[in-house]
Amino acid sequence: MITDFLRMPPNTAETLLGQTIALLKQGRLAEAESVLAQICEQYPDNDKAWYLSAVIRLESGDRDSAIEYLCNATRLQPANIEAHFTLCKLYLAQGNLSDAIPRVEKVVELDARHGPGWLALGSIYADAGRFAEAEQASRRALDLLPGIEEPKINLVNALISQGKRDEAIILCQHIREDNPASPAIWHSLGLAFKALALIQDADCCLTRVANAEPENAAALCTLGELKAAQGEVSQAQSLFMKSRALDPADAGVHFQLGKVLLQNSSTKHRHLLEELRNDYQYRDCNEAKNIAIELAADLQTGDAGVESALIRFFDEYDPAQLYPTKWWTDALSQFGDPAQASDTAMRSIFSAVFSWSLPCREALDQIAEFAGGRVASYGSGAAYWEYLLQLHYAIDLHCHDMILRHRFTAMEIARHSDARVEPADTIFLAWLPGDASIDTEIESLLEQLRPGQKLLLLGEPADENGHPRSCASHRFFRYLQENFETRSIIPLANYAYFHDRVECLVRK
Repeated sequence: MITDFLRMPPNTAETLLGQTIALLKQGRLAEAESVLAQICEQYPDNDKAWYLSAVIRLESGDRDSAIEYLCNATRLQPANIEAHFTLCKLYLAQGNLSDAIPRVEKVVELDARHGPGWLALGSIYADAGRFAEAEQASRRALDLLPGIEEPKINLVNALISQGKRDEAIILCQHIREDNPASPAIWHSLGLAFKALALIQDADCCLTRVANAEPENAAALCTLGELKAAQGEVSQAQSLFMKSRALDPADAGVHFQLGKVLLQNSSTKHRHLLEELRNDYQYRDCNEAKNIAIELAADLQTGDAGVESALIRFFDEYDPAQLYPTKWWTDALSQFGDPAQASDTAMRSIFSAVFSWSLPCREALDQIAEFAGGRVASYGSGAAYWEYLLQLHYAIDLHCHDMILRHRFTAMEIARHSDARVEPADTIFLAWLPGDASIDTEIESLLEQLRPGQKLLLLGEPADENGHPRSCASHRFFRYLQENFETRSIIPLANYAYFHDRVECLVRK
């Protein structure tokens, strides 16, 4: 590009551009920027000046100005491929998929053999939930970049997202046989095998990453999940603890650690957890409280302050009462510094016996007001929130789950796809699993809702790109965005690093 500038005919604008190039070669960025500002002022239609100004702004870390200058460059010269591609990358850095997509689409329109453009497009389409288009773009990138592993990984993920399991497995095996050198590729391959439920294959890949990069917190956490799935809870807990020490702000590792903490404490704990998986409706909520007290009595966390706080909390807690948000936040503060997520131990017991989320009185008040008189809950688990709604608000309650366990209220066995939604129902979904295999069943349930019919969603929302944090799936959040309108969001008291909330929605 610089050579092209130097060949331009001598006129005032081009002379100044020549001076700019010379200054850039000498590393005199401030002076080059000053000359470019002069060109942009005197010759505002000079796209090359705007593009070079953007390059300098990027060098100085001013991304907002760089985007503005690049937009000017592409407006003046729509065929500037590099400007479009740079804009795409900048928008991606902001999490702005809607603006990134047309930029990279323009890149491959202008140059159908632009391999990096097709590679980026495959990844971006997947992020946007456009999996069939992600597959096509990834196949094109693979043709143009045959020696690169990234388009193969993108293609695997696109195939998995469309349920093309057999083809995805074959491609994964080919990637492994190629023996890529990059730990990042092995990490992605491990995640793909995990998504395909090939646990031992995933374990081998993630173990390789952990050995090569012992401070890779994300890989250690995923490897811990795999060990837990294979019943190796002690090793899983050790991996989660290492991951948490490396990245204490990652909510996912606290989520996973809480799941194995009880299993790894004692034989008595494992027995109690097995009992909780049996079908039984509590005669009164004190039965549940007594189980929680037993679990708290000898939970081994390695922190005496946390252990005593656990016993005190569950001894004083009355499961039949409604507690305000401040009461919950004060209770969580008794477990220690939130930055250390010491409340993970409390969450592990509370989620096993009661619910994943904390039932604040203010939230239940608003739920009852929004829902009206009839709530149909699917995937209810222990149905603790539902029990409180019935007990304190006289809600007409109907609870369903695929497998019945220890629970607070009457419940029917039913899959989401077997549901028969009544027009008066407000549907209640809480902490949906991240397993995409149930997405079609959830959609079959929600498809029965009529325009204006209500939905309550409890759990962690998606991130800015629609990706799940710790519950539900990308496909579910995309379906929700396309088919429902948010009426209000109810905040909750939260464990460290979690962002639970209740979303009140209506069918479009």
